[in-house]
Amino acid sequence: MINVDIELKVCYYTVVRIKNIGVKNMDNLLQISKTEIDIGLSKEYRFFQISDAHMANIDEQSSDVDHDEYKRSHGQWDTLKIDMAKDAGEFCDDRYNVEANVLFEKLARYALDFGADALILSGDIMDRVSESNIRYLKKFKSEYKIPVIYCPGNHAYTDEYGNHNKKMYERFVGLIDNPDFDIYDYGELEIITVDNGTKQITKDQIKKLKIELEKEKKLILVLHAPLNIGKFGEEARRSLNSYFLMPANGDCEESFEFTRLVEENSEKFICVLAGHIHRTMEYPITDKLMQYTTSSALIGYGREIIIK
Repeated sequence: MINVDIELKVCYYTVVRIKNIGVKNMDNLLQISKTEIDIGLSKEYRFFQISDAHMANIDEQSSDVDHDEYKRSHGQWDTLKIDMAKDAGEFCDDRYNVEANVLFEKLARYALDFGADALILSGDIMDRVSESNIRYLKKFKSEYKIPVIYCPGNHAYTDEYGNHNKKMYERFVGLIDNPDFDIYDYGELEIITVDNGTKQITKDQIKKLKIELEKEKKLILVLHAPLNIGKFGEEARRSLNSYFLMPANGDCEESFEFTRLVEENSEKFICVLAGHIHRTMEYPITDKLMQYTTSSALIGYGREIIIK
């Protein structure tokens, strides 16, 4: 982990479902949302969500292309993260002009201090799929003290040359067991990650979700692109183009079917966690189900999640 002597006290308060657990002052540029959901489980489960870190890393094995990508990514996001934070009404200033992995690592350390049972990465953790980034994340995962749950994002389809490929899963071996649809069993609950980075859901993903819905377990659904339904969809469309949500015009029929399946079985889910839109939002998608997005790790955002 990288040690950086940058400190800025930032408080971020969000609406908490079921119980308001208050505000906790944070140092080191971190802005932490807190969500507590009481559904009467036999024990308390703690998770921590990070999204949209957009990291670009280089090391002694990095190629010239990796170095070029590193410069491009940092140059782009130094401006974009400030503009996106301003649009979202969130805090960011030039003190956040540090390498993306610095804030990612600060958030990861915070998750350990919080006592998380797992770290949930909800997409776009790397800005592009490069060998340098893959090496960095594999090393991080192997050294991290708790399980890492990884959901791909739309940037998982862009390589270090800027090429867009539908699937680059072969490069994720050792980082994600099943990038398309993964299951993490915690006994009385499951966390399911579904790759909707292109917003094009597959028939196989729908089939797998139906199997999980038949189980006597409560589910946490982790996506990258948020679901465009209910109050959440209404509020997101007020400030965002529906392109950033799923489903939207042009999405495949399976994307609409997947969304309907979640909507019609909302009592089976504890919550939906997403990212992609670079802003923190918390609204219902049905009268029984909340969707939470966590803003970008580029500006120090993360989310504590307590489920009991």
